Amino acid sequence: MVVGREGRIPEPHASAAVKAATKLRRRAELSGTDRIVAVATSALRDAGNREKVARRLAAAAGVPVRILSGDEEAALTFVAVQAGLPLAPAFRGRLEGRPGDPFLGVDLGGGSLELAVGTGSRLDWTSSLELGASRLVGSFIRHDPVTRTERARIEAHIEAILDTLPGDAFWPAACVAAGGTVKALARLMIASGAVAGPLHGLQLATVDIEALGELLLVEGRRRRRRIPGMDRHRVDVLGAGTLVLIRLLRRLDLGEVTVSEWGLREGVILEAAERAQGVPPPKAPLSAPDKGTPARLKTPGEGTPGARLPVRREPAVAF
Repeated sequence: MVVGREGRIPEPHASAAVKAATKLRRRAELSGTDRIVAVATSALRDAGNREKVARRLAAAAGVPVRILSGDEEAALTFVAVQAGLPLAPAFRGRLEGRPGDPFLGVDLGGGSLELAVGTGSRLDWTSSLELGASRLVGSFIRHDPVTRTERARIEAHIEAILDTLPGDAFWPAACVAAGGTVKALARLMIASGAVAGPLHGLQLATVDIEALGELLLVEGRRRRRRIPGMDRHRVDVLGAGTLVLIRLLRRLDLGEVTVSEWGLREGVILEAAERAQGVPPPKAPLSAPDKGTPARLKTPGEGTPGARLPVRREPAVAF
């Protein structure tokens, strides 16, 4: 949030990050680990003082800090999501008999929105958009609850950025999402009784996300904190993140999204394990094509999306 508002990481926040890195390194050493990997995402990537902060973090962690690009974030998350799919029976059922069909992997974090399209064995396309929940709050929101003017500006900003994506024919019919926003929404829905089951593999209906999003945007902070299942660390940013997810799902005509507990962290771990075994890193993923050429990733014989689910029904969310 602070990077979106100030364009840099202020000293108190930098010091807190250094303290956290020091604590994590000590825990790793006490556990007997023989390798530490330090990566940074959009908050550091976009900060005007990133080099200085990265040096301090590297000293605290005892290893260089790798600042991931947006495409690297998307690719690593996709690797983790597809690796974790066999552990999610609900989603596996969606793809049963169609292992070659592509799916969309989504990672909605604080600073950016990563998208990746591919199959279980191939990554075809990635994109990173500056639509993170904390970024939007820092850039647009000054009131609690959000005013109509602030909401209109956020929604216009989201739509303008989503306009840069490929057209309708490009997108698969199945979507899996990782990241703090979707997991926080899933916990709220579980607590409300709208859905049941383990978090990993849980399917959330777009219409339910919309209903919950409205609640998060119109209620004040005190009321939001009292919502069962609310993560106190996300009480100020979850509404903005929900707007991004809703707009994306509606833009792509997706009636539901499957939650993945495996995300960027697991992708980094999988990559580190492969490198330790001498497996070369994959080729750089493709970046987003021009909006006017959405079909350039399609090849003859490639799996085609199935029928999309209906997106209009009464929401199951009730608070």
